Amino acid sequence: MIQHASRVLVFALAACGAATSPRPSVAKPSPDVATVPLVIEGNRPFVELTFEKPDGSTRKARFLVDSGGGGFLIVEPLAKELGLALGETQQEESQTFAQVTSPVSVSIGSVALELTPERTLVVVGKTNMLPAAAPGHADGMLPGHVLAKYHVIFDYPAGTFTIAKPGVLTPRGTPLPMPVGRESGFPRTEILVDGTPYGMLLDTGASFTMVSQAVLASWGQAHAEWERHQGAHGEAATLGGQTLETLYVPSATWGVAELLRFGVTSQREGVFEKWMSSMTAEPIVGALAGNVLRQFRVELDYPNAKLYLSK
Repeated sequence: MIQHASRVLVFALAACGAATSPRPSVAKPSPDVATVPLVIEGNRPFVELTFEKPDGSTRKARFLVDSGGGGFLIVEPLAKELGLALGETQQEESQTFAQVTSPVSVSIGSVALELTPERTLVVVGKTNMLPAAAPGHADGMLPGHVLAKYHVIFDYPAGTFTIAKPGVLTPRGTPLPMPVGRESGFPRTEILVDGTPYGMLLDTGASFTMVSQAVLASWGQAHAEWERHQGAHGEAATLGGQTLETLYVPSATWGVAELLRFGVTSQREGVFEKWMSSMTAEPIVGALAGNVLRQFRVELDYPNAKLYLSK
């Protein structure tokens, strides 16, 4: 989820670190499954997409893979190079989005992506999808509702991303329930802090874990010894947008995995409890993001609403 994203970014016109990993080997071509390099920069994951132009030539582009993002977004320079026709526009938060009206042929490795035309947008006037505070560059965003059609693996330690059609892969790791938002494709998970479960959006597109200010304040009141700062502290600055506070949680549990000291920032109360929860299958109070996810191999079996976690 790109912080403070408008509803256009979530539902489009229809309704953002770790060191870069070496390039790993790529799986043999198959229309059903592909494994490609996963580049991690500023705690965000990027993959290379291949677009086919009208003349049959191809153009590779670097996209942010954002399980908490809504529209399939393309920056304007890439859209022009691809010769995409644009239709209706909508403006929100000083940003203009134009709906793509021509067919878009795009793939990850050998797997052709199924796009929803009305949720395929060009971000007019923008040359980089990432917040100004984030390192790196992205020509666009591959969002949750597209990922939700597949079985995907973010192998952060190995530096690979796998995408497969349903039923192709045999899952590996500890299974956890992962309710998926029907329209948004947003995956939900839970972490335990002080033995209490907290519903979280599994958000690969965000660089730093976030919670409601109400939750952060309650943790801070119960644990005055936990490190706490006003505003964005350290890596939290890469989120972009406005952050109220940063707090460091000494330990938590995600399934059977222990999460050692990690930072969380806070958003105003209601952002997660009301707005984002309206787009997830069950209520959430925050988003589990790249500063935690980068430790794991995170396998998302969207069709079966299961998460498989391993290292």
